[in-house]
Amino acid sequence: MLRTLSIRDFVTVSALELDLTEGFTVLTGETGAGKSILVDALALLLGDRADPIQIRSGAQRADITGEFSLSQPLAMALGPQLQEAGLEAIDSALLVRRSIEAGGRSRAWINGQPATLVQLKRIGEQIVNLHGQHAHQSLTQPSAQMLLLDRHAGLLNQVAAVREAYLSFQQAKRALEEASQQAVGLLAAREQLQWRVDEIGALGLSQGEWEALSEEQRRLSHGAELLQAAQASLAAIEEGDQPLANTTERLAARLHQMAEKDQRLGAIAETLDSAGIALRDAATALGRYLDKTDLDPERLAQVEARVTAIFETARKMRVRPESLPELLTEARAQLDAAEAAADIAALTQRRSRAEATYRTLAQSLSTARAQAAGVFSTAVSRWLSELAMSGTAFEVFLEQRSEPAAHGLEDVVFRFRHQSDGAAFALSKIASGGELSRVGLAIAVVAASASDIPTLLFDEVDSGIGGNTGHVIGRLLRELGGAHQVLAVTHLPQVAARAHHHLVVSKSVADGIPTSHIRRLTVADRPSEVARMLGDEGVQASSLEMAEDLLRL
Repeated sequence: MLRTLSIRDFVTVSALELDLTEGFTVLTGETGAGKSILVDALALLLGDRADPIQIRSGAQRADITGEFSLSQPLAMALGPQLQEAGLEAIDSALLVRRSIEAGGRSRAWINGQPATLVQLKRIGEQIVNLHGQHAHQSLTQPSAQMLLLDRHAGLLNQVAAVREAYLSFQQAKRALEEASQQAVGLLAAREQLQWRVDEIGALGLSQGEWEALSEEQRRLSHGAELLQAAQASLAAIEEGDQPLANTTERLAARLHQMAEKDQRLGAIAETLDSAGIALRDAATALGRYLDKTDLDPERLAQVEARVTAIFETARKMRVRPESLPELLTEARAQLDAAEAAADIAALTQRRSRAEATYRTLAQSLSTARAQAAGVFSTAVSRWLSELAMSGTAFEVFLEQRSEPAAHGLEDVVFRFRHQSDGAAFALSKIASGGELSRVGLAIAVVAASASDIPTLLFDEVDSGIGGNTGHVIGRLLRELGGAHQVLAVTHLPQVAARAHHHLVVSKSVADGIPTSHIRRLTVADRPSEVARMLGDEGVQASSLEMAEDLLRL
């Protein structure tokens, strides 16, 4: 429930700290005093669109903060949602803040951490239910009617499952239709891909083979030249009249002798030692190279034939030879996809399975809706009788669709029946404005009574209603206050008198700037305010007596 509400520089409020409690709280005041500021502030706090015009005249920013206490089940339900959004988990308290800056920027925080408006709205829908004075107007919209029934019956998870199954069904249906329409094109694509797979696959080309063959071809084609260069190098190092290795070793030995006379020659002698060792190592390596290297015209012919085959295939595919293995992998994958897309039988089975899954889920949803429709209709009709509409009946009618839809196999239609008529007609076609208002209120109460949302906010839902019906509305809201925190803005004294707590809104003007104030009435103060609402100018004794009578009900 909402524990505290802090408002700064919002519309006509300069600064307000409001402590709220359980039960039924009513807000009253003169017309234009700003009774709906609490409603507007809460709506903004919980995700409504912000407008810089809501900032109080002369201020740079408006701030609204609400502290909510949560039951353990609700805290457990909200915890994972907050963690999923990267926000701090909660125990039993939730702190929500919203600010609007003069430049149009709006920011929000949940438990001190920045939050998006989507997150704010998602959380807000689970802690406050707002029913405005014009909410009845949406009752004529089919989508709103279906949402009301599904939400009241707790069917939203089933509705989501049906929607997902419907999308899968439609996707499978489109795939089958496209495959049937494009069968000729798919056949041509498959033939082209199969040709690529056959041509490249026939080579048996392995990854890196082209590079290895190219290297081997270069070596074999220059075999004689390579052998000659290796033999000449080996001869120069170890053979002939003055082999390099022997000469280097003799020079190193001579310098070592001279180093006894001049130490500076020692380092040079060691360098020549290393050179001699390196020459001997090179000679050994050249010997091994010559042992393993031989002119092989037959192998050269084989390699060149292989290189030519690979090159010709690459030229046909219009790629570089080294890209052929990757192209083969891609062609095989595309061929598999094309064959799957052209498999009409498999696509038909997929469509059938998807349709069967959808219809199973949708039929289950239809059964649940049918059960909920009867309960909902009875409950709303009972309250209509209480609201001075005896002889009328409210009915939730499930109209079967000729084609399935994402929301199921039926449309939900709210119907209304007058006593004098034998048939029920759509609510939008038969109910008057006043009747719509009462139906909307009855629906709001029935929906709220079955909801676990802790705070219910009613903004002048009794507009256009008076007399004894006002007493019924007051009793109705007080009953709701036994299980929920109920906040209501009203102009009816019959409703105000039924409240557990009474707040009064007034307005003053200073330096041309209007300012709204809210104060909590004591038991002693309440008769005067209820008497004012009764309409006797000057709060006459008779109206005070009547107000006291109302408060004793």
